[in-house]
Amino acid sequence: MKNLKFLLLTLPFFFTSCEKDKIEGPNLNDMYGELTIIESLNVIGDSADFSVGDNMYFTASFSKQVDWKIKIEGLNSGSVKIISGKSNAINQLNSTWDGGSTHLPFFISEDCDIQLTFEMYDDTIYRQLNIQGEKEYNNENTVLITDFENGFNPNFTGFFNAGCTKALTNGGAGQGVKFLQQFGTCDWDWLIGYVDYYSTYWYDQNELVNNPSQVYFNIMINGDSTISQASNVPNSLFKLEFYEDENGDGYYDANTEDRYDYEFDVDWNGWRMVSFCYNDVDKLVLATSGGNAVRNPSKISNVRTLLLANPASGFAKADVDFLIWSFGSPILN
Repeated sequence: MKNLKFLLLTLPFFFTSCEKDKIEGPNLNDMYGELTIIESLNVIGDSADFSVGDNMYFTASFSKQVDWKIKIEGLNSGSVKIISGKSNAINQLNSTWDGGSTHLPFFISEDCDIQLTFEMYDDTIYRQLNIQGEKEYNNENTVLITDFENGFNPNFTGFFNAGCTKALTNGGAGQGVKFLQQFGTCDWDWLIGYVDYYSTYWYDQNELVNNPSQVYFNIMINGDSTISQASNVPNSLFKLEFYEDENGDGYYDANTEDRYDYEFDVDWNGWRMVSFCYNDVDKLVLATSGGNAVRNPSKISNVRTLLLANPASGFAKADVDFLIWSFGSPILN
């Protein structure tokens, strides 16, 4: 009986001792240990051809968990891809790259510089890689309106006020080589100019899926963030209008059919991809006789782009490139 009591008394001590051996909270080495590079940065799949679906990834290992960032920069395009994470190893699971960009323009077939850096540490590792073929963004999950590479389709009509410019331009595009410049000053009207991109003349004639929550509109815009002297806000206002041909007669009737609008300030410099879900275009321009007030992507007959600016405040600019619909997610995730 005495032996049994002794056993019962020692059991709590045994379990308490086991619990103390467990590590609770952050690892002290991760918090206070020195960073040592165990395996330096390697590029697996260098010279990938992203146009045929190739990928590449990176490997490295460290003595502790650390916040790391890989920056890939195209030497000719200037495109940038950022891959980041927190771990003691970089591998295929956390660094696979399919050739996409974080910052425009898109990558092209080119050499790229790589930098691996660490938060709170001065260590930097440099490498280079080569892209044999650039990523193709236009695929079975997209409908391309235009990328201007075949010129400006004359069936896309529009209007620009006197003294304002709409011009197809070579070099410096967000994608490919060509883009559409749009800029000017108009001191008597908010409108700089607009272009109508009729669906009959879209580059791809595939039908949009009729689920507005799965349809995304994407457009590259090149801004200069000009500040209005009249209101002290960015002077370039961009507007998109989506016209739905409800009855399928090939003509938009403002009296009976819906239009949805989306607008934003162009308050940045350089190229940026603007993407949004068609379900989020919440400004409905009601038809005078009704319309059905239901977003029907498959019935869109025209996308109009408008560059606007306060006439009291001067110059506005918003070049455009690569107008494309995507299904399920934006072009750049």
